[in-house]
This record gives sequence, structure tokens and C-alpha cells, in this order.
Amino acid sequence: MTNDTTNNADATSYPDLSLIEFMTVEPTDDPGLFIGRSEPYGQFGIYGGHYLGQALAAALQTVPEPMLAQSFHGYFLAGGVPGQDLQYRVTSLRDAKRGATRTIAVFQGDTQVFFMMAAFKQPEAGEQHQKVGPDVAQARASDNPHAARQLPFTFPIALHDRVEMEWASKTFFEGSPDDPHPLRLWMRVRGGELLDERERQIVMAFLADGTLALNSIIHHGAPRVTHLGASIDQAAWFHRPANPGEWMMFDQRSTNVYDARGMNEGEIFGADGQLLMTCSQESMIRRI
Repeated sequence: MTNDTTNNADATSYPDLSLIEFMTVEPTDDPGLFIGRSEPYGQFGIYGGHYLGQALAAALQTVPEPMLAQSFHGYFLAGGVPGQDLQYRVTSLRDAKRGATRTIAVFQGDTQVFFMMAAFKQPEAGEQHQKVGPDVAQARASDNPHAARQLPFTFPIALHDRVEMEWASKTFFEGSPDDPHPLRLWMRVRGGELLDERERQIVMAFLADGTLALNSIIHHGAPRVTHLGASIDQAAWFHRPANPGEWMMFDQRSTNVYDARGMNEGEIFGADGQLLMTCSQESMIRRI
């Protein structure tokens, strides 16, 4: 989750677009250059997952089928201007029989706002095991007193109702530094079950930022009340095919804060308990 200081409430918005339509980037006459939309995300400027999703969408257009994304690592370099188009410059670092690597540099005008490296590979059969996560099926079926909890603003991933989001834990405004709690989200993408495999990865990249940066803050206060935070970088690994049209749990925590930097980690589990994605992020945390 970025916390860009540049925001324009009157900037162009696209409430009628689905999430995958909004994440779609358009090719240009230059085969390595793609154009993507942006829009205001309230007080959060341009949401970090916006860059992640569109950068992956651009890179995938340069990678041959049947390769899918394996992982990505991105750096948030500067605050973007909501409502202005973004230019995605894709460079090929490696093309092999079973894999490929790309870099994606993102600009608004002459300003580079984001940079990402992504790896791709062909699916193949092999051994399997995974981390044992929360009992997702039981948690979803149980009464959750936090599920209907409303925030005083629309959180970025839920903008324009493209993504349904509920809390599976206390929110980041509840609790106290003496009793920090991991954040857990329920989330699903409207129409996500209709997407193809690549489109599903694009929307999963959008979701991967989520509330990660806030985990380090709740150990010491409350976001935008006692502390400011901003994403510095983000990495994610795709493990299994996801159906983002079904409810998924984003299980998150902070493992360290030092030097005005917070380390945040999380996993996204499917409704059947399968580990779909692992996410890791470093964020800035500074007391107001």
C-alpha cells in the first residue's frame, strides 16, 4: 500500500470498469511500451497493488504461452499522480525454453514511479507440500464479529466495489500496541471465476499489497493517527492456481520494525486451504 502525497480528488476515475478491465494495459507501436490507466484511491494516492497488477499485465504480453508468472519484486520509487496515464516499459532479460525474466519500468511523464522484475515459467508436475495455515473453511463458516466492521474510508482494494473485502480479524484501528494482532482479510474479486489463468494472476498481484504495510504500525499505534507509513518494496511468489472469484484469506503479520522500516509478511489461502501466494513487503514507518 503506497501513501503517495500527491492526490487529486477530481482526477479521472473509472467506476464502471471491472478489476481486470482496469488492470489491462494497452500496447503501442513500440512492442516494449504499454499504457495503463490510473485513478484516485482516496487518501492513499495510487495504491501499490495498482502498479503490481498493471506491471505484470504488461510483462505477460511479452511472454509466450503457456508460461505464467512465478514471482515478482517491485520497488516504489516516487508518488504517482492519480488520474494520469502510466507508461510501462518492458525489457527482456532472459528467454529460455521453460522460463523468462522481465523488468518493467513505470513512468508518468519523465518521472519513474515504480520498477519491477518478474520471472515466468511453464507449469510442470512435481512434489508438493505447503505451510499449514488457518482453518479457512471453518473460519469462513463461523460468525465473525469483525466481518461487517466498517472503516471511515473506502480501503484501496475495495474501491468501486471491484473487490469484496471483509475482516477476519480486528481492523488496524482496533487493539493497542500492548496487544498487537495479525491482520486477516477475506477477499474475492467480482467476476474472478470468469478470468483465464493469466488474468487471475494479474488480479492476484493487485490484491497482494492489501493491508500489508499496516501490520508494522499496529505494534506501535494507529495508521495516520500516530504514524505514517508507505510501501518501500514488495515481493510475491505464485504457488498454485487461484480462483479469485471465491473467498480467499490474506493472513498477515509484522516480523520486525527498526530504522524506520517495518517488515511485513503474509500468505493468501484459498477456500480449500491451499496456499496460493506468499507476499513480503518492507514499509516506511514514522511517528507523526
